[in-house]
Formats: sequence, C-alpha cells, structure tokens
Amino acid sequence: MKVLIAPVETAGFVANLVEGLRQLGVDAESYVSERHSFSYGDEEEKKSPTVRLWRHLGTLFQRTPPLPFLVRAALLAAQNVVAWFVLFRSIRLFDAYIFVAGKTFTNTRLELRLLRLLGKKIIFVSLGSDSRPPYMSGGYCAGMAPDKAAPRVVRASKKVSKAIQFQERYAHYMVNAPGTGQFHRKKFVNWFSMGVPVSEAEEPPPEGDTQEGRPVRILHSPSKPLLKGSNEIRAVIASLKKRGYAIDFIELKGVPNAKVREELARCDFVIDQLYSDTPMAFFATEAAHYGKPAVVGGYFSAYVNRYLHSEDIPPSAYVLPDQLEEVVARLIDDPDYRVKLGAAACHFVRGRWRNEAVARRYLALLNDDVPDSWWCSPADLSYLGGLGVSEEEFNAMAHYIVDHYGWDAFQLRGKPALEEHLTHLLS
Repeated sequence: MKVLIAPVETAGFVANLVEGLRQLGVDAESYVSERHSFSYGDEEEKKSPTVRLWRHLGTLFQRTPPLPFLVRAALLAAQNVVAWFVLFRSIRLFDAYIFVAGKTFTNTRLELRLLRLLGKKIIFVSLGSDSRPPYMSGGYCAGMAPDKAAPRVVRASKKVSKAIQFQERYAHYMVNAPGTGQFHRKKFVNWFSMGVPVSEAEEPPPEGDTQEGRPVRILHSPSKPLLKGSNEIRAVIASLKKRGYAIDFIELKGVPNAKVREELARCDFVIDQLYSDTPMAFFATEAAHYGKPAVVGGYFSAYVNRYLHSEDIPPSAYVLPDQLEEVVARLIDDPDYRVKLGAAACHFVRGRWRNEAVARRYLALLNDDVPDSWWCSPADLSYLGGLGVSEEEFNAMAHYIVDHYGWDAFQLRGKPALEEHLTHLLS
C-alpha cells in the first residue's frame, strides 16, 4: 500500500506521520500546498516539477507581507488549476489518501467521487479549526460584539457543517476530537484514540530544578494572544505576584522556534492557553518533550473523562478557566508535583504519541482493523464550550443567533443531547 498524506502541514503532524509510517515499512509520502516556515519533513528536491510548482504557488499566496490583491488572486487561480494535475499524478502513484485539516487538492466533490470510483482508501483527519462550530471558535468572534460577528458566524457554521457531511459521504473514516465533532452525523474515530505523531527528541529532558528561593520560571508563547487568553493569563500572574509569589514570567511571540525550544529547556512549566478543547495542544506537546508540564484552561476539562479513555488522556494540569490561578499556585508551591507531572507528560509523548506508535494505529485504519473503543458517536456528545472564547462570550453569541436566526443556524438538528445542553445554556 502506498499512502499519500496531504495537503496541509500543522506543527509537523504530516511529516511525523509520514516518518512513522515509513518506520513501519509503509511507502508513504507527503504533498503539502505551501512550504512551512519550519520546513517540516522538507523533501522539496525529491518532488516532481508539478508538485513543486503547486507548492511554490501556495507559498507565494501565503507570503508575509502579502502580495497585492490581484497578484494573490492570480496565484490562487493558478494553484487551483495545477492542483488537478497534482491529483491526477497522485492517482497513478498512491493507493490511500490521508487528508489533513479538512482539505483536499481541489476541495471538490468530483475529486472525492473519482478517488472512490478508483478504489482509493480515504481518511480525513481534523485538527480542530476545520470542524469546530464557528460559534464556538474565537477565530470567528473573539473581541467582537455579537451583532457584528453573528452574520459571519452563521454563514461559516453552515459552510463547515456542509463540509463535514460532504466528507462523511466519501471518506472511509473520519478522525476528529469529541470537543470539535458536533457537526458530524455519522460516527467518527476518536482523535485521542489515534494520538498526535511526535518525533523523537534529539536531547534528553533536563533534570527538574527544585532549588529553593529562586523565582519560578513560567513560559507563555501564544501564537494568537487574543485567542489564547493572554490578557487573562497576565492578570493571573500579576495577582500571584501581588500575593507574594516569586515568578519570572516569560512571554514569547513571533520568535523563531529555536528560541522557544531554548526557553522550554530553561523554564519550570508553561501556561498554554485559557480556553482550549484539548488537554494538550501542540505547544504543550512540545513542552512535554522537555519534561515540562503545561497548565491548560478549558471548559472541555469537565468532559474529558467522559469522552476519553484514561490511557488516551495526555497528562497536563487541565482545569476550568476560573481555576487557572489556583493550579498555577499549586505548581509553584509544589516542585515535586510539577516535576512528576512533567515526567508523566514526557513519558506519554515519547511513548503513546511516538511517531511509530501513532502510525501503527493509522495503518490499522487503512487496513479496516478498528476496535470498537475507537469510535465516537455524535449522538453521545453534549459539550458546547469553545476555543478562544469565554463562557460569557459564547452565551452572548448563542443568544443573539437564536433570537435573530433561529435554532437551525446552530446546525444541531437531530442531536438531542447537544440541543438540550444548548437550551440549558440559553436558559
């Protein structure tokens, strides 16, 4: 079986899964639509001229600072045309496709119909943003008044819901997390049963520094401060300092990954974000490499034991947002606890989330060897929290939507548990 993983790279997910499959002896390759800033798994020189052209056009389209609008429009149109040639080339070479982040080469029904007609195996892997209901995503509404954000949110919710149903129709398997699977109509494979492929760290985790009397070094590295709740996190740190805690708070933004790794090796623990629907996102996973525990806030923390098997739960200090100050204080007060939590996180990512271990589970999917414990039914879901939005912001948006657009705008018809929970929140 020859496997292609495409077309979006996020935090090394694609490169690491390719590497893991190859470790198992599987002929695997990646086609990604733009060059990643960290050059994950860069094998540009080995690609065909068609694939290189497609990738180059996508890289120019996403360039920072952006090119003029007309130039970007021409680049996008050209890349969309070249994408069909990339698809036709891949059909001759590959037996199975793992599409990441809800994207395909052409993002058309014709593409998936053709792949199914030709007997290709198709798996879609969601990474959160592509499947999360937009009214639960700060990327659509953070910092905006409901009347300003609601039209965009409602349109996007309909689009995302349709995309999920479109993928369900043609995919052999859908992989998604319970915290972002509200729009599914068919059962899907639990993202946490599969895991995140993590490459072996080149350096061993440093020993925990339990020296008394020194300030505790806390690292926060938000890619998007508004979505990560950075203002609230800074306020927590200020409150703790006012209470007498000795803290060396380091905040990084827009720095090279090498600088982040340097600070990870020096810190005592990290604060990832305030509103997360996963116990260990990519930054917390990187911290675990170094044996450093992560504090993560999120409303899904109240549901994590309901939807995840104990062996699938990544070790972190995952708490409700209003408990953030309490848990940060605990990690400062108890150095033994934070060292043990960091060691558990390191053991988890280097074991259960090791490239080869995760790839072995994806290979089982490709071979239709799926344990019952991996399945998640949307009928069982009741979580409505969000990423990058507070409970108050979500409730305000939900009230506005139901008052001005009606219940259908939530795209939850036929899911009684979710509708019941939404009714409860609105009351």
